Formats: sequence, structure tokens, C-alpha cells
Amino acid sequence: MKKRFLLMFAAILWVGFASPPASESIEAKGPASFVAPEDKAMVVFVRPEKMGKAVWFYILDKDKNLVTMLKGNQHVAITASPGKHTFHVVSENAKTVQAELGAGRTYIIHTKPKMGMGKARVIVEAALRGKPSFAASAKWVRDAKPGEPDFGKGKKWVSKHQEAIDKRIGEAETVTMGVEDGRTQEEAGAL
Repeated sequence: MKKRFLLMFAAILWVGFASPPASESIEAKGPASFVAPEDKAMVVFVRPEKMGKAVWFYILDKDKNLVTMLKGNQHVAITASPGKHTFHVVSENAKTVQAELGAGRTYIIHTKPKMGMGKARVIVEAALRGKPSFAASAKWVRDAKPGEPDFGKGKKWVSKHQEAIDKRIGEAETVTMGVEDGRTQEEAGAL
């Protein structure tokens, strides 16, 4: 009886090691998730650096509503309707992205931390077609893991710091992206 139990136990262990975990098959499909739907645009906020992993960057829309958030070694993709959009990336400071988004296109915005006084400051670099940032952005996305925003925590933080956020956004530098800066569905499929 003991021998049978040991054989069954060994067989179960062997199957566990021989079969890939379910998460590996999901990751293999990852690049397809960066392809924007035909009628929407996709914006990927990425922060591949591991420095400051515990510090969140909050992304707000033009009305200062929380859109998403991310921390070190993460990327988060959102969909948006085509047209003009404003995104504010907020930490100890803020940077603003003015984007003209096209349907079926994927835009990549690189965020990275810089030493601040009490919290990390944010630096924002948009992947612009024809610039080194466009080619580099594929690596930015590959080097980061999918983020899991805690919207409850994020909304509380935004609500609590609204006055400071308003001031930071008022002093923010602006980065501009045009429709042509988005990857086509075919280009996004190669990420």
C-alpha cells in the first residue's frame, strides 16, 4: 500500500513538472493583447525599471479622474475612443501627455522614476515614430509585467491629495503625441 502511494505521489509530481503551469500559456499570448480594437485606440503606460517598485504613478484624465496606475516593473494598457486625450501622470510631480489617438492604433508611454524629496518624481517619454523612443518602446513593454492597479487605493489617494495634484498638474511639462505615433494593429502584434 505504501509503495502504491509513493508511486502515485511520484507520478503526480512528474506531471506537475512536465506540464507548464497555466500562467505560462497566458503569457505566451501577451503580445496579442497590445493590439488595439478596430474602433478604439490602446494606450500602454509602461514602467520597466524596478527602482521604486513600491511607489505608484497615478494616471488621470483631463478631468483629473483616475484612469489607471502602475508601479515599478509594470505596464498597464487602456482603451480609449479615437480623438484628443489628455493624460496626467502624477507622483511627487506631474507630466502631461496631449495625444491625438487613432482607431486601431497602439500608443506607448514610458514612465520612469527619478529621485524626489519625499517620493519618486516621474519622467515621461512618449514613443514617437521616427525617434529612437519608438524602437526602444518594444523593449520597454517586454521588460515589464502586466500591472494590477488597486483602484480603491488609487481613488482614495487621488481624493486625499486633490489640492496637491491640481498644483502639480498646473506646473506640469507637456509631451505631445500624434495619430502617426501609434502602432498599427500589425505593428502592435509584433510587440
